[in-house]
Amino acid sequence: MPMPEEYERIERGPQSPQERIWWNKYSHESLEKWRTVCDQQADDCTALIKRGRPSAMLEEVESRAQSEGGVFKTFMQHCYEVPGWVDFDTLEEGRRVFLRYAPLQGLVLLCSSLVEGYTLNKPAQVLVATGRLQKDVTKRIYETGQLLHNMVGSDHIKPGSIGHRTLMEVRLTHSAVRQFLWKGGNWDHDSYDQPINQEDMAGTVLGFDFMVSRGIERLGVNLSEEEKRLMHYFWRYAGYVIGVKEELLTETIEEQSVLALQLTTHLYNPTPDGEALAKALLHDMSSEPPFNLSEDLLLAFCEYLGGPVLSKDFHIKPTLASRMKVRTISRIIKMASAGRYLTPDFLQRIVEGKNHEFRRKSIFNGLGGNPESFAFKGLA
Repeated sequence: MPMPEEYERIERGPQSPQERIWWNKYSHESLEKWRTVCDQQADDCTALIKRGRPSAMLEEVESRAQSEGGVFKTFMQHCYEVPGWVDFDTLEEGRRVFLRYAPLQGLVLLCSSLVEGYTLNKPAQVLVATGRLQKDVTKRIYETGQLLHNMVGSDHIKPGSIGHRTLMEVRLTHSAVRQFLWKGGNWDHDSYDQPINQEDMAGTVLGFDFMVSRGIERLGVNLSEEEKRLMHYFWRYAGYVIGVKEELLTETIEEQSVLALQLTTHLYNPTPDGEALAKALLHDMSSEPPFNLSEDLLLAFCEYLGGPVLSKDFHIKPTLASRMKVRTISRIIKMASAGRYLTPDFLQRIVEGKNHEFRRKSIFNGLGGNPESFAFKGLA
């Protein structure tokens, strides 16, 4: 959610003609219209198949695209159609940035992106309605880790890669959840609009991109503008593959910051349900790899990354000792990252490779060590 300085920016309003264009494009009124739009290409498929393991659903869609064509072929064509603005060399550079900061990315996602997402009451209601996250928190988090890990495999998210396939599996999973909620008859459309709609999906992209880069900087790393641009570019294409409309895929990090301000202020509405989700997440992930941090220390990171408003609204109250540890860790990260621009490229690649290997091992063990039981078919 916005920090105090970002609230001040909201109060000031747009500061240039270009900002005014973006401000109007992502106004609360404009975003409200996207809450009635889902993902027709995926929904047409999942209406005709049985809900199941993501990889099984994708395999059925692939098979029926070959044998029947129709909506299944349309879905596959969209996933494999590459927009004209996509450059695979740039995606490769973005892949390397995410590998470079993989450990910090995981910490920020856990203690910031996910927790802050629960302050957005309408999107969070999907998790409340399905009950999945409360019942099996750690498995759900490791599955998210598998997605991110696969996305930065050797062929990143190029069509045909394991990362690209995993994004397609996620897209069908989101659609299957929509079908479940629609058919169950218990989803409150009047209060929460369409489940996993376009605004919610755009917010998901922000959580993996904008909030991650913001959180890494709060932890002490002075990201370059180029690194932030590459992270944004990588997730712009990833968002396209998972079904976000191009009108909501921002072209620059400056435009993205306006969308983030408008979207979070549009949806911010902390509730006891959201607080319960956040605290269940931190409780169940305490002492779990790869961080093996206590619950109190995770709460302290959440307070540090999420800011005072979030901490107040979700009653995040770590001990003073944990608060001091987080600040000490942040200072160490700042000192350790200060000279990274002077590090030879071959050494950076070694670090990136080690980060990838370490995360793979953590995910493999966290999901029980049996690939047949993993949500997604492959592990990069």
